[in-house]
Amino acid sequence: MKTCVFITGTNAVGKSALAWAIIDRYGGVDRITNDVTYCKTGSISLAGKYGVTRYGGVDRITNENGSSCTSRLADVVEEALRNAEVVICEGSFMNTFGLNLTNAMFKAQRYLVVSLYCPPQLIYERLTARSNGRNGKRNFELIWKKQRQAMIAARRWQEIGVRVLQMNTAEVTLDEELEKVLTTISELCGRDITTL
Repeated sequence: MKTCVFITGTNAVGKSALAWAIIDRYGGVDRITNDVTYCKTGSISLAGKYGVTRYGGVDRITNENGSSCTSRLADVVEEALRNAEVVICEGSFMNTFGLNLTNAMFKAQRYLVVSLYCPPQLIYERLTARSNGRNGKRNFELIWKKQRQAMIAARRWQEIGVRVLQMNTAEVTLDEELEKVLTTISELCGRDITTL
């Protein structure tokens, strides 16, 4: 049985940091094929290309026109699950609840949504730090709106029976997040995947 995990949230809540922590735990990037990144150890894969740039994930999957989108996510998840037991899907485009995302999620038999969030002031501080103190053209109202949308989407996933793990990244360390996520995936898989 296969497991699909969504890591959701808005900008600067720690989605990519968590995805990279998972990659590091499983030995780093082994290979990238067909928009799927495979880890060196364990049967863990991630949707999107990691290691090509600082950020990876679903936001880097493009359609035939070169636009970033989730329309191909179900195909990417299906490809990943042919070769791995678990696929992790992470990105800011996943802050909603809709057909593209449900089609991808239900390619697996077990499901988890990891909903990350943090206070707006901390998001502002993290984004400012990333840009060396320059906020440029960031639309903070849109960022707050995306955080609200991600929280609503998490509730909708829960309403249809998907397990949801919510974490305030202002209150837990990255190591704590990683352990909670891997422990929850282990529970879903019915075996310990934390020590692979």
